[in-house]
Order: sequence, then structure tokens, then C-alpha cells
Amino acid sequence: MTYDWILYFCLFLALWSAVTGGIFSAFSEFIMSALLRSAPASGIEAMQQINRTVIPTQFVAGILAIALFSVALGYYAWTTFDGAARLTLVLAPIVYLPTVFFMTLFGNVPMNNKLAQLDPNSEYAETYWRHYGQAWTRLNHVRSIGSLVTAGLFVKAALDLITSGQV
Repeated sequence: MTYDWILYFCLFLALWSAVTGGIFSAFSEFIMSALLRSAPASGIEAMQQINRTVIPTQFVAGILAIALFSVALGYYAWTTFDGAARLTLVLAPIVYLPTVFFMTLFGNVPMNNKLAQLDPNSEYAETYWRHYGQAWTRLNHVRSIGSLVTAGLFVKAALDLITSGQV
């Protein structure tokens, strides 16, 4: 039986994960940096708008879909393949889930929700904004690295499938 579709799916997930990691990285490196250099009320208001805008996008759907597809593909690989391809496809969700999916769900999103409740002009908001900027960006760096490592694992899995003759 040929598993060519797995090869293409691995490459698709690698590309999708890499794009996600690039977006996280760009956000950390220059968008948050610019927002944090702005007047606190301006930075807070801009971030509140960004957080409201991002929810219904393909980007958020992608974060969720990669989690689902990587787990499904990992399970499929565990029951179907041998060797390095099996291990690599099982490792992909083990890396992605804690560093990207759960980090988003239990780290960045709660911070965004708290920020959304604040009056940008309040004294408390200004104090929280300094903490938010540092902590949120640190978590976002982890998400970026996790996405890129996951992308690398999917590329490696594709190469492992080819070199082992399983596709």
C-alpha cells in the first residue's frame, strides 16, 4: 500500500507550522516591541483591537487544526509505520501541544482576556501593560520556537518516509 498522501500531508503541516511560527516571531520581534514603545493607553488599545480581530481568522483556525491533525497523524503513524518516521510523527504533537496549543490556551489567551477588560487610560492598566508586554512576549517566543520545531519534525518525517521506502 502506498502512503504518498502522508508525505504531502507532512509537507503541508510543515509549511503551515512554519508560517504560524513566523507570524508569532514577527509579532514578538517588532509588533509587540512597537506597541510597548507607544504610550501605554495607545499600546493597550491597539492590542485590544488586535486581540478582537484575530479570533475569527484562519490563523487561529490553523493553530487549532495543527493540534488536531498532528495528534491524528501521530496516532496513525504509531499504528502504521516503523522506524524514524513513526517516532518523528509521534514527536510532532508532543512538541506542538505544550509549546503552541496549550501555551496559547492557558498562557496568552488568559492574558489577552484580562487586558480586554481594562480601561486603557486607567493607572492599573498602565501597570499591567508593562507586565503583560514582557510576559506575553516571552510566551509568544515559546510558541514561535515550538511551531518552528514542529515544522522541522514534519519535514524530517517526510524525509524519513522517503528514505525508509514507506512512501
